[in-house]
Amino acid sequence: MSRGNITLIGVGRLGICTALVFEKAGYTVLGVDIIEDYVRKINEKTLDSPEPEVNGYLQASKNFRCSCSMEEGVAFSDMLFVCVDTPSTGGKRHYDVTKLSNVLSKINKLKPSNKHIMIMCTVMPGYIREVGRHLIRDCSNTTLNYNPEFIAQGAIMYGFLNPDVVLIGGENEEVSNKLVEIYTNATLNKPYMAVMNPESAEVMKISLNCFITTKIAYANMIGDLADLTPGADKLKILQAIGMDSRVGPKCLKPGWSFGGPCFPRDNRALLGYAEKMGFDAKISRATDEMNELHVQKMAEDYIKMGLEVYEFVGIAYKEPCNVPIIEESAKIKVAEIIARTTGKRVILKDKPHIIEVARNEYGSLFEYECI
Repeated sequence: MSRGNITLIGVGRLGICTALVFEKAGYTVLGVDIIEDYVRKINEKTLDSPEPEVNGYLQASKNFRCSCSMEEGVAFSDMLFVCVDTPSTGGKRHYDVTKLSNVLSKINKLKPSNKHIMIMCTVMPGYIREVGRHLIRDCSNTTLNYNPEFIAQGAIMYGFLNPDVVLIGGENEEVSNKLVEIYTNATLNKPYMAVMNPESAEVMKISLNCFITTKIAYANMIGDLADLTPGADKLKILQAIGMDSRVGPKCLKPGWSFGGPCFPRDNRALLGYAEKMGFDAKISRATDEMNELHVQKMAEDYIKMGLEVYEFVGIAYKEPCNVPIIEESAKIKVAEIIARTTGKRVILKDKPHIIEVARNEYGSLFEYECI
C-alpha cells in the first residue's frame, strides 16, 4: 500500500535520485520533465545513468513513472518537489534561477489550491520572500518551502539515503511535519531534522557548505606550511588536529583544492549575500583566496619537478567520480597552469565520457587518454 503520492518536477541527475529514493520508501512518484526522449527512457526503464545505483533502483521501481505534463504533475499530488538546476552565473546573482522561476510561474498559471511546493535547488537568501512567493500569488492556500539536499555528484544516492542533516525550511508546522515524515521513511539512518522557516534555511544551506570549504582551505594551508617546515609531517599534524572533538577529522586532510559545482559557488554566494546586507564576511573571502593560492602552490611544486611530460589521472571535480563534471576541478586547474606557463606536454587521463567533456572545453591545450 502506498504511503501517498509525490510529484517531482525536474528529474535530472538529482531529481531522478530523489524520485527513486521516495519510491523505494513506499511512495507513488510522478516525475515531470520537458525532455520527451528522456521521459520515454525512464518509463521504458532503458535509461543508462552514470550516477551510481540509479539504474538498479530504476529497474526495481514499481510506483514511479514520468510525464511531460505540468498539469498532470500538479494534479497528481499536494506535495510538489521542484528539482531543476540553478547553475552558477558569476556576478551578483550567483545562481541562475530562470528554470526555477519558470516552473513556479507555470504552476501559478494552473491556479491550484492547497498545495505544498518544495524548492530543492540552491538559491540566494531572499529568493523565496522576494521572488518565489510572488510567482505563486494565484495559488490559494499554497505554501512555498525550501528543502535542498546536501549531496555530492557521483554519490547522490548514498548521500540521500545517509544524510547527517535534512534541511526543512517549512512555511508552517503542517508541511514541516509532512516533510519530516517523508524523510524519516526515506533515509536509512536517523539524520538530524533541521526544521526552520524558509528564510533561515536559505542562509543555512550555503553557510554549511562554506564552513566545509573553510575547513578544507585551512587543512591545505596548514599542509603547505608544514611542507615549508623541515622535518614536519603534515598528515600527522592534521590527523592530530582532527582528533579534537571541537574540530573533527572530516574534510581535514591536505590535498587538492575544493572544487565542483557547489562548494566554490556557495562560498562566493555567501560572501555576495553578506555584501548585499552590508556585512564584510572576511572568512569567506579568505577561504576563496586560500583555495586559489593552494592551486598556484601545487602547480609551482609540479613545475619544480622539471618533467618533460605531466600526467593527471582522474580529472573530475573529485576522485573517485564517474559523472562527467569537471567544474572547478583542482587537477585541471593545476594542469592548465603548467601547460600555459611551461609549454610542456600535459596529459589528462580518465574515463571516456569525462575525457570528452574536458576535450570539448580545453581542446588542444592538453593531450587526452581514456582509461
